Amino acid sequence: MSINPHSLVFLQVTFFCFWFSAVSAAEEDSRVKLSGFASASILAGDIDYGLVSGPDVIDESSGFGADNTLGVKIGADINDKVDLSVQMLAKGTVDGYSLNAHWAYISFELSNQLLLRAGRLNFPGAFYSEVQEVGYSYLWVRNPIEAYTLIPLATYSGMDLVYTLNYREIEFTIQPFLGSAPPFPISDLSVEVGLAYGLSLTSSFDFGKINIVAAAAEDISFVAGGLERTVDYFLISAGVEIEYENIIFIGEFTKKDIVNHASTNVVTNSDMAAWYMTLAYRVGDFVPHFTVAGTQSDNTAIFYSANSPAPGAPPAGVPPEAWRVPVDMLIPGNAELFLQRSITAGVRYNLSDQVALKLEAQRITPEKGTWGVFASDPGEHANLFSLAVDLVF
Repeated sequence: MSINPHSLVFLQVTFFCFWFSAVSAAEEDSRVKLSGFASASILAGDIDYGLVSGPDVIDESSGFGADNTLGVKIGADINDKVDLSVQMLAKGTVDGYSLNAHWAYISFELSNQLLLRAGRLNFPGAFYSEVQEVGYSYLWVRNPIEAYTLIPLATYSGMDLVYTLNYREIEFTIQPFLGSAPPFPISDLSVEVGLAYGLSLTSSFDFGKINIVAAAAEDISFVAGGLERTVDYFLISAGVEIEYENIIFIGEFTKKDIVNHASTNVVTNSDMAAWYMTLAYRVGDFVPHFTVAGTQSDNTAIFYSANSPAPGAPPAGVPPEAWRVPVDMLIPGNAELFLQRSITAGVRYNLSDQVALKLEAQRITPEKGTWGVFASDPGEHANLFSLAVDLVF
């Protein structure tokens, strides 16, 4: 028995309407809070090569859907000490707009300054990780590709502690976390994380915020084309956002280190660092901005033409003559190692306190023989042009 895709979409939309009505009715109880966000965009340029952007894979079919997002947040006060938080998320590039629980967790207030959260949580790997899907929260159409494609997880299952303290006019947040992640796709890979843990430190003040993260993920299993390899992953990230008078500066540095397991036949050399700097100026409701970004590594990808011998020894049971590359490819691929520079010029216009219009142009220049974030060779440069509307409600 098969299900017509259009019927399946109709059932999903119908279920969402009933679910939303039920939640709206429940919201009349003051203990339940409902909010949400959405983005809609048009993306043009060299997307026919396919590229990775943060947790998303964008290709030539994504011109009217690459950044399209709908999110609904539900918060419920169970009692004075316990809260429930759920975020339902639908994205054009990940799941064809089916609505899924992006995160869902229970919060326990252990004291006025200490919170324990358990369930499915955002992975706090970078400055904007907590709001990565909420386009209204930042200047760009999408977070800088270089830094946010290095982050190994968007969400994880586990727990964290959130400890806040105030010193003079500065609020400090200390957040240790621990968990794992079931299999999820990245480009043409299936990825599973056995154990993830780390510490996030944040200081917030009147004119900005600083965030530092140190994290590790052990027993990360990559499966592609029937082949599996296992690595450990180490990440450090530091970011700052400052607004003084009408001048805005945002900068972030991220570095990942990979350790291959000796038991794996296929290994990867994809240690790399990424950075970006953004300068913007607020003129009323207009915020023009300019960003330079890049990645660097001591490694580089190696090109293999179709039907050439594949790297490494063939797995058990595979004859050497069959151990060949199926299509033109780089190893490591663009989901693991991408070396490039980019410049982005854009403007954000706040239509209201809840709606923002964004226009952006970006040029990406691959380096050191790689294709950058692209799945095939885009040539010397690749250009992307984006128009987006972001809103919160």
